[in-house]
Amino acid sequence: MAHIISGAAGSGKTTALYSLLKTDKGNKILLVPDQFVFESERRVADELGEKTSDITVTGFMSLSEQILKKYCPRKTYADNTAKLAIMSRAIKSLSQSFSFYGSAARKPGFVSVCLSGVDTLKNAGISPQRMYDLISADDTASSAPTHFTDKMHDIALFYSLYDKMLTELYDDRQDNLLLAARAIEENDCFPENTRVYIDGFDSFSGAQKEFLRAMADKGVDFTVAVCTDDSGAEIFSECDKTKALFENKYAMDCGKPQKTEYTKLGNSAVRYKNDTLRVLRDFLQGEKAEKPADSHGITLAYSHNMSGEADFVCANIRKLVRYEGYRYSDIAVICAAPAKYRDAVRSAALRYEVPMFVDLPEPVSEKPLLRYLDCLLCAAEDPRGINIIRYIRSGFARIPSDKKEGKTVPLTLRDQHITEEYANRWDLKNRRWDRPFPHITDDVERTVENIRDKTVTPLIQFEKSVRNAGGKELVKRFAEFLFDKADISAAIQGKCQDNSTRQLRYVKELTEEYNNLWRSVSDMLTSLYETLDDTPMTIGELAALIRTCSAQINLSRPPKVLDSVLFGDPARTRSRDVRAVFVMGAADSAFPEIPDDEKGIFTAGDSELLAQSGLDINEDEEAKYSLAVLDCYKALTLAGEKLFVTFAGEPENASEYVGEIAKLIRTGIVSIDDLPPLYLMESAKSADRQYVLNGTALTAPQKRATAEALSECGRENTAISKINAVAKRMSDGADVHRIGQTAKLVFPSTALSPTAIEKLNGCKFSYFLQYGMGLRSPSDITMSAVNYGSIMHYIMKYSFERLYADAKDKGNPHADDSRITQLIAEAMAEYREKYLLGESEMSAKFNTLYRALSTAAFYLLKYMTAELENSRFVPTYFELTLSKASSENNFDVSPYSFDITLDDGSTQTVTIGGTVDRVDMAYCDDGSRQIRVIDYKTGKKEASLSRIYYGLDLQLLLYLLTLSDNNKDNGCQPSAAVYYPAGTTPLKDIKDPSEELKRGMWLDSHRETGFAVEGTQQELERDNYNGKYIDQNGKQKCDCLYSATTIEKAKLANLESRIAKVIKENAGKVKSGCVDAKPLSEKGKLISCKYCEYNDICGAGISSATDVDSDEATAFGEDIVLSKESK
Repeated sequence: MAHIISGAAGSGKTTALYSLLKTDKGNKILLVPDQFVFESERRVADELGEKTSDITVTGFMSLSEQILKKYCPRKTYADNTAKLAIMSRAIKSLSQSFSFYGSAARKPGFVSVCLSGVDTLKNAGISPQRMYDLISADDTASSAPTHFTDKMHDIALFYSLYDKMLTELYDDRQDNLLLAARAIEENDCFPENTRVYIDGFDSFSGAQKEFLRAMADKGVDFTVAVCTDDSGAEIFSECDKTKALFENKYAMDCGKPQKTEYTKLGNSAVRYKNDTLRVLRDFLQGEKAEKPADSHGITLAYSHNMSGEADFVCANIRKLVRYEGYRYSDIAVICAAPAKYRDAVRSAALRYEVPMFVDLPEPVSEKPLLRYLDCLLCAAEDPRGINIIRYIRSGFARIPSDKKEGKTVPLTLRDQHITEEYANRWDLKNRRWDRPFPHITDDVERTVENIRDKTVTPLIQFEKSVRNAGGKELVKRFAEFLFDKADISAAIQGKCQDNSTRQLRYVKELTEEYNNLWRSVSDMLTSLYETLDDTPMTIGELAALIRTCSAQINLSRPPKVLDSVLFGDPARTRSRDVRAVFVMGAADSAFPEIPDDEKGIFTAGDSELLAQSGLDINEDEEAKYSLAVLDCYKALTLAGEKLFVTFAGEPENASEYVGEIAKLIRTGIVSIDDLPPLYLMESAKSADRQYVLNGTALTAPQKRATAEALSECGRENTAISKINAVAKRMSDGADVHRIGQTAKLVFPSTALSPTAIEKLNGCKFSYFLQYGMGLRSPSDITMSAVNYGSIMHYIMKYSFERLYADAKDKGNPHADDSRITQLIAEAMAEYREKYLLGESEMSAKFNTLYRALSTAAFYLLKYMTAELENSRFVPTYFELTLSKASSENNFDVSPYSFDITLDDGSTQTVTIGGTVDRVDMAYCDDGSRQIRVIDYKTGKKEASLSRIYYGLDLQLLLYLLTLSDNNKDNGCQPSAAVYYPAGTTPLKDIKDPSEELKRGMWLDSHRETGFAVEGTQQELERDNYNGKYIDQNGKQKCDCLYSATTIEKAKLANLESRIAKVIKENAGKVKSGCVDAKPLSEKGKLISCKYCEYNDICGAGISSATDVDSDEATAFGEDIVLSKESK
């Protein structure tokens, strides 16, 4: 006999079922979905007390196992790993026999898709033989498309072989229901007075129907609760089909009349304490609202991102608990895409101190330990740099200790950094690392080579040991390698205890988590070892198999506290007495979720054709969508008092449910991002965050309320006071970015380079990040502007040292083309030997650009030597270093130094050293010497006194003034600071240009700039830079190739004073802890930010910049430049 309890959501179906269960004197079984067994056992204990001993609470799988254990002893059940391994073997052996799949069988993920397809067939009760019968049937061959029969043929092939291979070693739980149904038919498995109470099912699989049919044939009675109001509403279509299975005309379609009783609860609403929620339920069922509903108890809201949505949910949970007397267990969060929202919700729950149980399976494949195993296997199979670096960065890699034999040590962050930086520099990421590195010159590079050797050697040895090995042997050797060479035990232990500041409780939790994780990994490897055979398997195939298996292994965490909020998806979340429900992710196409036809092996068309042939696999797209709609209905009707529906995106992204509910309750959708900041301040951490983000927008009452909230948590002094202090400094116009007393620790050095000074004056925040925090991008040996300049500087130094060794006594020589070509070739060969790898070791692109660089070097040298032939300036010093209290041939090269006063009143001496590309000396008739400093620039460089005023482009002038001051007692005076362009030539578009045209084109694009002092030798030689040449269009031109700015001699002291002032001011601020992000701009563009690596960190904009073309800077330049009238 069947007893059907029907009713809409919240009508009391489960309560009615439990009432019947309580009064039943016979043998009782409560059959519920597996995920609800624990909750149902607890409810039975709560409601029936001592009368629970004769009640079995179970799911289909557990009940079938109990029957088989008694009447049909089973072998060991195959776990997911064993199934995947066997399916992998089956697919591999059949790959040449497939008609439909072909090469697709070798794609990643194909094995798991095939296993899912087999599970679908087994759930539907379809055996491999029935698949073969379908293919061989005449009507199928004549009516079905060829691609369908080919596809079903392939599926039958791997299904049959998989099933045969599986049963040789294991039993499959997927077969239990059909086997148990057979056992029920053949045995008396249940007493005569047995009644099965069924609750929580909307539909049944084919195998479940067979199991129930077998029970019905043996006279078992059923009481089933079905979610339907018996009105025929479309939303209950799947439930009505389920109800029909138990109707009185047939018992499970067996043709045996059965008496059926009914308890029809209809639209009663025992769940709802809020009439608006009842009206909403009736509306969702397609009924017209009895009266206009108000918005009481229902809130609709959206945020532009999931983080804002999660903050809103957790803030309201706190409000319900703090102000309305809710317990956390009275609240459920149902999410349409829980895996997508999981991290955002967990983060918000921590911030709002909301205990939350995330009822979601977590694949172990997402854990770092599994990524490490994957990296290890990839590196062993293919020891290219990119794979070795991934392995090193995995966080678990260890190498043999240099100090303790037989012990291993972890690779530190520094080890990872220097190794990756070395690989970047020498372009080694795509090369095999099974040979020693080619360029080892210092201790750091020797450390890198040691890391390479100790990391790669064991991997190479492992790879050699498993070549041509079978799968079983490969897994065994891999497990041995993990313990003997990789020292996985120490690696995991180190992960749990690598921070001495961690609390003991956290260490214990982490240790427990890793123990559970390693237990899963160990079980997986054991299962693979037992399942695989001697068929050869590569390391890559094992890595792919482990990736597939780990994606199917889930970790579950029990709730840490009983009073916690439940977070889950609509299908898995079911709880009694839920007072408040938050439905998250209610966006279009996600709520309800549109079935993805591409995920499974069977398409909608396949399911339809199979159904026409009598094979119903329950994969009907319309049915799946109907169940998804039913899940949404249940989620929206679960709450008894309050319902919150939220989504991320724009208002137009809302699910159709949100729009319909808004019309029903005549309300709008709240924009979470526009809520007052105080609304989201429901815990100390959340208040801190909101105060930081919105402090300036808070009104005085809001600030007081926030202060009170934080004071309750003992946080006022650590949050509000500090933020208010910053706000006060902002209002006073003071610098906001400060590092206070830590400045002396961050900037301990008092020696600065001109490059550092340039960074300091351009943007103190950028200077702080580079020179204080040590943040920088790794360098590499590509033909970048930096490396191009280094090579060009080397060529210039090498050539000038040899050309002008005797120039002081014999005069500047003439250098012919052959001599210049020879010197360049020698310099480039020497540079490659010292600083680069051999030509065969460098990329073809680098070698091409390296050879092309000689063209630019030739014209630069040719131009400079020709200019020097008619000049009194003699190149004297090359790559001259300004260092503490030093000299070169009685020429004082001490660095520039000055004293600064810090905020605490202390003084500090700062020195600015550096290296000058070239220093020329002009020997005058009166015995004095004039100094000219030269800087080779690969890019365009304009001389601007406005930039000088704000501390940019100081390098050359600083060198000139420092060397002149150091040696003024020896008759030296400043003459010029000149930028010599050393960029690439524009010859790539000219076919076979003449030598004259080459020279002209080079001169046309390489003009000298800089500063010269009035009345000095540099100014007297201006005519040396005039000349005739042919431009790129073939026209003859006569022009001055020199555009240095002339400084009035009497105003030179003003220039030196300004340079000293700007350096002292900025250095003093930084040393005192001010590192504000106020870059410099020019002509509306942020010049300090153009090549800055930290743009994404500071967030500075043009509004916060200082314009170098200010009136004061312009006036300064006009004052010290020699006027045209004076010239």
